[in-house]
Amino acid sequence: MIELKLREVKKDLSTKELKVSEYIIANTQALKNMSIQTLAKHNHVSTTTILRLCNKLGYKGFSDFKVDLIGSIPQKLSTEILQDDINLNDSLEEVNSKVQAMEKSSIDETHSIVNTHALNSAIELIIKSNKIVIFGVGSSGLVGKEFEYQLIKIKKDVNCHFDAHISRSLISTLDKNDLVIIISHSGETPECVDLLKLTGQSSVPSIAITKMGQSQISSLASFVLHTTSMEHASRLIPVRSKISQISVINMLLTNLFIRKYDERLLQQTQNREKRKYPRYTQK
Repeated sequence: MIELKLREVKKDLSTKELKVSEYIIANTQALKNMSIQTLAKHNHVSTTTILRLCNKLGYKGFSDFKVDLIGSIPQKLSTEILQDDINLNDSLEEVNSKVQAMEKSSIDETHSIVNTHALNSAIELIIKSNKIVIFGVGSSGLVGKEFEYQLIKIKKDVNCHFDAHISRSLISTLDKNDLVIIISHSGETPECVDLLKLTGQSSVPSIAITKMGQSQISSLASFVLHTTSMEHASRLIPVRSKISQISVINMLLTNLFIRKYDERLLQQTQNREKRKYPRYTQK
């Protein structure tokens, strides 16, 4: 438990580090949505102070600390609970309110853990890649399919198939100038792991969109973009993981459209407006 670790190292903490540790203990729930910059601002300290505290607790950095923190937050156990805080006896309004809260927290958590260096590297890889293969299983595959559709808009040669055998055949034709994007919440999906191993054998760059923490997929990919890790693998409805994956995809796509924006995309936007509102665009 985080609280136990903080108490064990208390005597070795500086005044500022002790102040931050006390804030963490008192605000554990709120901290899961905070970035290191926000935590530093709330405690009037530098991010270096927080990183020193994380190191004294045995973590490599703030991201590793947050993974352990989120995992240590106790979850309510009941036969009446469907998942998270949604109860089988909840009313329509209660369910809708809780789903909204889950979606909001998932977006906040995803943005708080984004690694801007990895995100920028992923954007550059997508831009310069000749061919792109996207793969995911279940709801992750559906997110991949949406990503494929949006990349086609900026004229990328991209394929997303739900069949792992077809994806394997496609990846076998790629080289170092191409790219493989794997989407997996657990980071341990067997089909995804096998495809990344094949990717590595062919020296094809890869991007993994997966939850925080150590996993086979995060260790095999060239770059990793993290999603929230709070949702359990046994969840019935992948609300948090899907919203988190979509948030990462939207960050990638928005930056891609900005960097690839030119006269051709401008014309494409204008043509769409003409088709949608012909009476107002014709002069």
